[in-house]
Amino acid sequence: MTIVRRAGLATAALGGTAGALYAVQRTAAARIRRTPDGDAYRALEELPYESRWLDTHDRGTIHVNENGNADDPPIVLSHGVTLDNRVWVHQLEDLPKLGLRAIAYEHRGHGRSVLGEAGHTLDNLAEDVRVVVEGLDLHGAILVGHSLGGVAMLMFAINYPDLVAERVAGMVLLSSLSYTLLGSRTSQMKGRIEKWTNKVPDGQWMWDSPNLGFVVSRLGFGKRPKPSHVELVRRMMADCTHETHRDAPRTLIGLDLTHDLPSVNVPTLVIGGSADMITPPASSRRMASLIPGARLELLRDGGHLLMLEQRTTINTLIADFAREVRAPRSAA
Repeated sequence: MTIVRRAGLATAALGGTAGALYAVQRTAAARIRRTPDGDAYRALEELPYESRWLDTHDRGTIHVNENGNADDPPIVLSHGVTLDNRVWVHQLEDLPKLGLRAIAYEHRGHGRSVLGEAGHTLDNLAEDVRVVVEGLDLHGAILVGHSLGGVAMLMFAINYPDLVAERVAGMVLLSSLSYTLLGSRTSQMKGRIEKWTNKVPDGQWMWDSPNLGFVVSRLGFGKRPKPSHVELVRRMMADCTHETHRDAPRTLIGLDLTHDLPSVNVPTLVIGGSADMITPPASSRRMASLIPGARLELLRDGGHLLMLEQRTTINTLIADFAREVRAPRSAA
């Protein structure tokens, strides 16, 4: 067999494999899209709420969307890594109807926020929460953090306990975490892992793919997600910059807050999904067991994007928790 013929057969085989994979992802995406969707893709529209920008300590800016009465209890919403404020579309719409002021901010380097000179670090996560809380002059706030956003809230509680005591009434950790595999803050371990991640190919093409990106985004949900919610996650991932995709997740390398959580002194509600493959129920149980007085809610069949897939339950839990922790304490 000639070299040319062999090359031709190999090319044909590769082409056939690629074609088969494309057909598989297209079929899988079509199956998900057939799920009834009451939102009718309304979640994909631009957020119509008030925008403002707050300056960070290192020449960056934090973009904030807000909806609700300024006199109502403030709910600060902090999204997960490589997402943006669109993930809170339903909370920004629904919480004000429950008498709450919804405030969603985008992490540095995400959405319309500017990174700043100091980059992505655990301490900067905490610092940026401080910027929002002090910049908007919030009092009696409920901090709601999803995934990496939950880490931001924990770091804020750990680094700024006096400010938390003065301005925060409670904290909700949603599909979040306090420890990662091989958790260690040693610079040697972090350096090795970061060096390896530098060699990982850019996966932007995957999120740009309407079918493959859609199928991969589906993994973040529990049972029967709405197609518009899956597509929303794909679009947020596709809109995230390469630099943020590469650098922001490194914040979680070696994460281990085991010895810090017992010092967290704020009423805390931990919410997880029983079908969450990204931050499994064990992660929620771990945080709830280490934070003094924390309450745990595990939602049946819930995935990682609970604010989208179980909006009514999440909104009710947040509203009830806000009323509980802000209620005047009766005299002993």
